[in-house]
Amino acid sequence: MVDQHKELADNHSTTQGGGWWHKDEESKSIWLYARSLLFGSVPRKVLQKVIASGNHDYPGYTFYYSRSASLDTAIAEADELG
Repeated sequence: MVDQHKELADNHSTTQGGGWWHKDEESKSIWLYARSLLFGSVPRKVLQKVIASGNHDYPGYTFYYSRSASLDTAIAEADELG
């Protein structure tokens, strides 16, 4: 558990943004939302590329993206990344 993205690594030369995430195991959905105060939002195209590559730990999940800072708003308004 960390408070800031900068605590995840010493080298941030490849950091492309950040934010929050919420996983719902029942619906097999993951919402990626908000932004990092230090690194901004991850570009949508970057997230789509990672999801399409399958280089993540959640096969079979549907991913959604929103720039909203509120989880409730993100869930209501998010676009599917696919």
